[in-house]
Amino acid sequence: MSEINWKLVYTTSTDLEAHHIRANLQGAEIPCEILSQVDTTRMFTIGELAVVKLFVPEEHFEFALEIINDIMKNDVNQLNE
Repeated sequence: MSEINWKLVYTTSTDLEAHHIRANLQGAEIPCEILSQVDTTRMFTIGELAVVKLFVPEEHFEFALEIINDIMKNDVNQLNE
């Protein structure tokens, strides 16, 4: 069995954004894992105390990055309309 080398592809401060990105990556058949470090017990949900990381297998990193960049570009374009 081969070991998967996971690589950090995106960091955000909200679980919702992380799940949105993961859904898009999974739609492109890219495995994705979320590591949420948001401390909801103390209501620290912004800044450095609310870090959500998305990881993909190393061999999917470049394609995942392209998808994320396209999502961010589209989000900015929609705000400007």
